[in-house]
Amino acid sequence: MESKDKKKIVRNKVNEKDTFVPHKKSFNVSSFINVIKYSMQGFAHFYKYERSAILHLIVAIVIVLGSLSLEMKPIEWVFMLFIIFTMLAIELLNTAIETVCDLVSPGYNKLVKVAKDTASAATFSISLALVVAIAIIYVPKIARLLGL
Repeated sequence: MESKDKKKIVRNKVNEKDTFVPHKKSFNVSSFINVIKYSMQGFAHFYKYERSAILHLIVAIVIVLGSLSLEMKPIEWVFMLFIIFTMLAIELLNTAIETVCDLVSPGYNKLVKVAKDTASAATFSISLALVVAIAIIYVPKIARLLGL
């Protein structure tokens, strides 16, 4: 029999009525530091194991360097940085989805294929948005520089 002195561990649970009851987590400095630590571990895994990660990093660096040389307006900077970070976030989510799919279904599964393909399509969609933004913002600036 358990001692009454032991702290009860409270976790998210489903109650008797099959309703999800989340456990409210308190905020403290150590939990915030853990959030940063786990996020950095996620980035480290992403850049170490995902083949598209380095490509996205190179594209982001080229965009930033290009922006520095093209006298971007502040709103153009905000827009480009927003797309770059959105692309990164979607790529990270794509990696998370693929990892969970591989965990729950190591073999071929039609629904896993749909989940992975759809997550990949989300990444492709934001990549297209980036190409459109580059065309709208950079092409006129480059054309002016070339005297066209």
